[in-house]
Amino acid sequence: MNAARPKFRDSAAVVLIRGEGASLEVFWVLRGEAVPYMPGFRAFPGGKVDAQDLELTLSGAESDFDRAARACAIREAFEETGVLLGLESGGALGSDEFSHLEIDRTELLDGRVTFPELARRRGWKFHAGALSPAGRWTTPPFASARFDTCFFLAHLPSGQEPNVRPGELSSGEWVRPLDGLDRFRHGEEVFAAPILWTLIALAEGDERLSEKLVAAPERSRQPVRRIELSWGIVLHAMPTRPLPPATHTNAYLIGEKEVALLDPGSGDPAALEELCALIDHLASEGRKLKLIVLSHHHPDHVGGVDAVRARYRVPVAAHPECGKHVRLDVTLADGERIPLAPGLRSWDLRVVHTPGHTRDHVCLFHEPSGSLFCGDHVAGSGTVVIDPPDGDMRAYLDSLDELVALSPKILYPAHGSPQGGAERRLRALMSHRMEREKKVVAALSDSPQTLADLLPAVYADTPRDLWKFAERSMLAHLLKLEADGRARREGERWRSA
Repeated sequence: MNAARPKFRDSAAVVLIRGEGASLEVFWVLRGEAVPYMPGFRAFPGGKVDAQDLELTLSGAESDFDRAARACAIREAFEETGVLLGLESGGALGSDEFSHLEIDRTELLDGRVTFPELARRRGWKFHAGALSPAGRWTTPPFASARFDTCFFLAHLPSGQEPNVRPGELSSGEWVRPLDGLDRFRHGEEVFAAPILWTLIALAEGDERLSEKLVAAPERSRQPVRRIELSWGIVLHAMPTRPLPPATHTNAYLIGEKEVALLDPGSGDPAALEELCALIDHLASEGRKLKLIVLSHHHPDHVGGVDAVRARYRVPVAAHPECGKHVRLDVTLADGERIPLAPGLRSWDLRVVHTPGHTRDHVCLFHEPSGSLFCGDHVAGSGTVVIDPPDGDMRAYLDSLDELVALSPKILYPAHGSPQGGAERRLRALMSHRMEREKKVVAALSDSPQTLADLLPAVYADTPRDLWKFAERSMLAHLLKLEADGRARREGERWRSA
């Protein structure tokens, strides 16, 4: 479970290019699997603005905000790629300075010096004009971490070459924009909208390039907002009332020629109109809605199902247990395949029954891409509530084990951000639940205790305003321990067995 949703964090990113015309290339990086935000996704070098950024000697900025953003871009480019941008000298460095760059970078990454201190020591002075504006992007509301990111365009200085050190980033490479887009269409790359629309602008040629990049955020919303993280997988966040800290439910439109809609969660007329506008736009491209699939019956996943079914006259499919709460046209069994017409690749979806969060919960697995649409079984960050009697901790852990056996690559949750490093995340969740169970066992004693008595010791690391939800998951742990013979219930109180 998580604390309250954070506000926007100022950040900056660098669109580093070399060459021109048909030979133009951009440098992109692959985020490591251990990072908390969008692990395993392609990105451009960048990061959060730090207080130290305002200390950097940088002339030509229009405001403190602009100066901090540009300084952040320069610092992050150096930290992540070893490329020193924005020098007043135009990037020219003496041979001695070149030989010291990697030593300086090591000292910086080790925390022995700040970037402004390093710049003063080396006599580096920077000018804002060396970086051109390349768009300002804000993270959509589905994300667990939200950023207000200024993108900047920069040419690779003569004599320098980027070098990614494995850590937060796994690797980096030069790519021609059209090649990057082609890899995206064939399902070989996954990245967020800013990367997609930046590549599109770059692929259109270098004439008025900065102007096109600045316009890219607006272009991404025309004629409808479209977040296509991988070709054939479109995420549409709908405002709902899920358990905190989430505020939206991610509906997914999956497929190329025929499309499955997963979890239309909001019944709000305005939210439904936005969803239908997206469905209609995809249909104009030859992507026709074939059916609606529900991961489970909770209101924030089924709120729009009747309206969408009536408008498009498509069937609704889910696990048979879901039919106790929602009118279904088709029931889905574990291991069943949902056939969708192929495009550049097959789009058949495998149904995986994953009880635990609810009895009727199912995930969808797209084997060619390793994409797992995991509903509420896995959140984008934190953990989901297991609420007995519909929720069952043993079933939840068994379902996690089954998902690991699929060897998925990318998780597409109903709440929070999609992420790569899927197996690592699933195993971490299993480990986290078992560590929580150990805390429950440690809190039990020979003297019977109420749930309220146990809660402070078991969830000391969780904000108190979330304890009413944490209590339900703790009860699920206790019921599992009771079945294991390790806890005993006496009325409304619990003791060790």
